[in-house]
Amino acid sequence: MRSFMHRAAEIDWYCQAFGEGPKVVLIPSGEGDCSSFDKVGELLGREFSVLTFDMPGFSRTSRPPEFGKVTIREITDQVAALLQSLGHFPATVYGCSSGGQITLDLVARYPQLVRNALVHEVPLSDSPELLGMAALDDEGVANACEDIFRNVMNEAPEAWDELGEDYHARLKPNLVTWMRHYVHEDLLQHFTPADLQRRPLVWTVGGLSPIVAWFENIMTACHADIEIGLLMCRHFPQASMPDALAVHIAGHARRWLEAA
Repeated sequence: MRSFMHRAAEIDWYCQAFGEGPKVVLIPSGEGDCSSFDKVGELLGREFSVLTFDMPGFSRTSRPPEFGKVTIREITDQVAALLQSLGHFPATVYGCSSGGQITLDLVARYPQLVRNALVHEVPLSDSPELLGMAALDDEGVANACEDIFRNVMNEAPEAWDELGEDYHARLKPNLVTWMRHYVHEDLLQHFTPADLQRRPLVWTVGGLSPIVAWFENIMTACHADIEIGLLMCRHFPQASMPDALAVHIAGHARRWLEAA
């Protein structure tokens, strides 16, 4: 793994890169810290040139100018500027949760940067439970979110713990940043079937997740004639099943490289 800083879109990005070969991008989810992809990046790096990064305002990446209530469109523009600045495209792009929203928006608005895309459990509508947590103080937000991420949205809490002390030390302030800047009624981007068909796309939900939580994912994929499947996990496969996630990403990356 090689780490480096790179400036793009008036942001100083902390980036991690693995391997050489066809390009892959791993976009973090709501915790904003790319180190959850360390094992996935290491495995994919045996065959691919992998890039991941801390999200704007999280961990080791600086806040953008005028860091208020952000939208997916704004974040996607920032990520696109980073990929263009590094020349890291066209790429196989993977994202789960809010990282999946950014991945879908790249497909819709920056298809020239995307060879093919994979998303897992993408929030498509607001969560009243999360919106209601904004009333908590910072310590309450960090504790409540950490409990949800570890024990509700993860089938293997011990794997979440094994992301390490440094990761978890960064996580608490990240969860506050996420709640104060990224969780609000105007965050999410909405997509038409035509938006989602601009590049090959595979959509998964967790086989161990409650179906009601992600049924809208299945319906959206079906309406857009997108391949839909299961990963035998809940919300964070990069933490609980990195080996299987790397196989999943690599298989679909090879598939579209061979088709090109």
